[in-house]
Amino acid sequence: MPGQSLKLGFSHGYWMMGAKVPFLWHPDSVPHLLISGITGGGKSVCAQYIVNQLLDTDAKLSIADFKAGGDWDGVVPDYGEYLECDKVLKAFYDAFLAAVKGKMRHEKYLLFDEFSSYALSKDAKGFKELMGMVSHIAFMGRSFGYHLILISQQFNAKVIDTAIREQFGVKIYMGSTISTESAAMLFPNCQIDKASHLPAHCGYISLPEKELDALMDIGQGNAGITLLCPAFLLHPHAGRMNPLI
Repeated sequence: MPGQSLKLGFSHGYWMMGAKVPFLWHPDSVPHLLISGITGGGKSVCAQYIVNQLLDTDAKLSIADFKAGGDWDGVVPDYGEYLECDKVLKAFYDAFLAAVKGKMRHEKYLLFDEFSSYALSKDAKGFKELMGMVSHIAFMGRSFGYHLILISQQFNAKVIDTAIREQFGVKIYMGSTISTESAAMLFPNCQIDKASHLPAHCGYISLPEKELDALMDIGQGNAGITLLCPAFLLHPHAGRMNPLI
């Protein structure tokens, strides 16, 4: 898996011109991913599209689904719903600590669906412990091949503070419209017309500057974020997990 890239979706602008130009995620250099969006906006389809590709690699994937919606049933052995999410996260974190101690590199991914609701369900002590684990992986995961894919309808500064957010080099919002809070949280340096409505299965994406340069000739903002975040359109065929969609 090292050195490979994963497709996240396709440029909406190029799609409308008849060309399929994908946005790519390079986990070796950009280890973590945030996916947010409205109900029915396409978060699960986007995540399933990524998971399909991971299942074709040697990477190990763990899935925690706090909403227990059935989207991930039977996909991987290391899976937990609702209260079982604690066990999945702890096992992933323990493996990460062992890799750090042994100075070993593995390719391991934790996909956590409805992470914000899970975090906010914790009491003060549990929340502090949770964010300690997430922060540790977010800051050091790249060196040992540990990757986080966090999914929520909405992220806020209480759940993902600025320091942690900056470790997530790829941020995606799925939905035809985006709220002011979501835009400020995910794309703080972008100018998004929140009155505009994107087509179905589209959303906004922020990628590192070098990838944006290669994908689209658009204006650049500070810290490698585009002035106008490009919309992307997912391929209509998500692959082996089509029955779940």
